[in-house]
Amino acid sequence: MADLKNTIINDTGFLTLPVGNTAQRPSPTSGMIRLNNSNNLMEFYDSGGWRPITGVSKGSIGSGGQSILYNASHGGKHGGVIHIFTTTGNHTFTPAFSGTVEVLVVGGGASGGGHLGGGGGAGGLIFNRSYPVSNGSGINVTVGTGGPANNYGRSPPGFQGGNSVFGSLTADGGGGGGSWDGNAARAGGSGGGGCTGSNGNGSNGHTGPNNSRNTNMGGRGVTGEGFPGGSGIRFNRQGEDSHKGGGGGGAGGPGWSVEDDCHEGRNGSGGPGAANDILGYTLYWAGGGGGACHVGNETHGSSGGIGGGGGGTMNHGQPRRPPGGKSSTGGGMAYNNGGGVNSSGYEGGTAGANTGSGSGGAYGSAKIGGTGIVIVRY
Repeated sequence: MADLKNTIINDTGFLTLPVGNTAQRPSPTSGMIRLNNSNNLMEFYDSGGWRPITGVSKGSIGSGGQSILYNASHGGKHGGVIHIFTTTGNHTFTPAFSGTVEVLVVGGGASGGGHLGGGGGAGGLIFNRSYPVSNGSGINVTVGTGGPANNYGRSPPGFQGGNSVFGSLTADGGGGGGSWDGNAARAGGSGGGGCTGSNGNGSNGHTGPNNSRNTNMGGRGVTGEGFPGGSGIRFNRQGEDSHKGGGGGGAGGPGWSVEDDCHEGRNGSGGPGAANDILGYTLYWAGGGGGACHVGNETHGSSGGIGGGGGGTMNHGQPRRPPGGKSSTGGGMAYNNGGGVNSSGYEGGTAGANTGSGSGGAYGSAKIGGTGIVIVRY
């Protein structure tokens, strides 16, 4: 193949580039240019690897994150660079320019309460449209863990999620859901759903309709980050031991309180997550987990909040769905959707990974809360 040197293409037509997918990249030499049809981006090769041609100079692209997206559209704009931190623990973002970045910080979601517990509260959410950065000055990043799984037993409420951090911004982990025997829901970025036993009020949570049936408040949320959990009940209006857990709070609204038995509707559903388009399209983040339910011929599992919340389990004293009952659903429209519960098994629904959502309340064991996430865009 002949090499062209010092050649001017003097024409009004076009120059056709070689086209291929990522797996078909040639053995590289600095200066190569091609069209990658895996992502529909032009790319070139230098000593640092294959790089997209995005209108952003090589020198202005920072470092850090488990993945970096280039040329991402956002609000009608194109050419943005996005760093996504998804692995729990400590990291560093180092900008290669001075200016401002957009940052989304979501704390880890909590686990739901075990043994007929309330839904886990979502992690707190902070979105900053203009965070100042300086060329070469590293910024500490932490991705919060999800609250640990809550093993079968009457005692433990759900466990807290871990905080997520970007520099001076801290999004608190979610509050655990309350559980049987008066174990109160916990406060957090968003509060956990209220318990199903007696004397288990969370602190400054979302109150239920009355207290004559042992209505137990959910945990409070952090102002500006999330909302409180909904209240749970022990007795329904017929005086039966209903044991219905409240929904965990979400970043977009409080968890739903329980009005009566485990009927269809929003009784005990997780609070909604908050919408955000930092990735170039709208997703919901940090939905609350749905509460668990124990009794009623028309038993319905409580849904997880939109944005990745796990659905609550339902149980009539047997490991099967009661006649006329309906499955719970997990929260959708998320980075990773939450899981529902298809039968009245013992475990609550899963929270979506890297959404900061709460897991569902369980008849037995509640699953781990959704891990947090940090996203940087410029």
